[in-house]
Amino acid sequence: MKKVLVILLSLSFIASVASAELLVTANPIGTGQWAVLGAGLQDSNYGNISGYTLTTLGGYVGYGLMDMLDLYVNAAYGTMGGLPSGVEGSGTLAGLNLKYAVLQEAPVSVAIGAGLKALSVRIKNPLTDTTNSGTQISLGVGVSKLMAPFIPYGGVAYRSTSGDVGDATQLDATVGSAIAWSSQGAVFVEYTLQSITPKGGSNFSSGQIGLGVGYQL
Repeated sequence: MKKVLVILLSLSFIASVASAELLVTANPIGTGQWAVLGAGLQDSNYGNISGYTLTTLGGYVGYGLMDMLDLYVNAAYGTMGGLPSGVEGSGTLAGLNLKYAVLQEAPVSVAIGAGLKALSVRIKNPLTDTTNSGTQISLGVGVSKLMAPFIPYGGVAYRSTSGDVGDATQLDATVGSAIAWSSQGAVFVEYTLQSITPKGGSNFSSGQIGLGVGYQL
């Protein structure tokens, strides 16, 4: 049972750092431009157990390789809440993402994204201290619309996870909006519904709310 709990929590952690792999809106940064995004995420029904939560803090640094192609580096740290007495859980994550803008406001913006992530998850109790690792590949597509100062967006992402954390597939659906305070800065509010299927296990769903701040340098 202890091993099952470790794998379940580890899978849930790598599943939870999302944003539909499109880094919020479908709009590109622009050639030679930089952008940063910091975000906080809160997951409920974490690991398919009511009362379990995951709180994640993370960020992205993005660079415009071409007019329509962006490269992002991201990192995150998460802590698990509501676990049994004496059990502690945390994890770190790092990844690379590419986003390609297929359309720009014609009449909406459309982008596709791909990413690769690596993570480490630590589950600790009075008797054991276990660290598992894993990798995840992902593909996503999304749509956004400039309606200043709002930029509503939505996206769908597919993920495949493997490693010591266990194997799983996942489908995410994200809806949200950016609210711009200037031509360079905006706050973001979003909700993601995650459908996770561990290999050999039963599918379960988890909800995630996110709040972030982004700025184009």
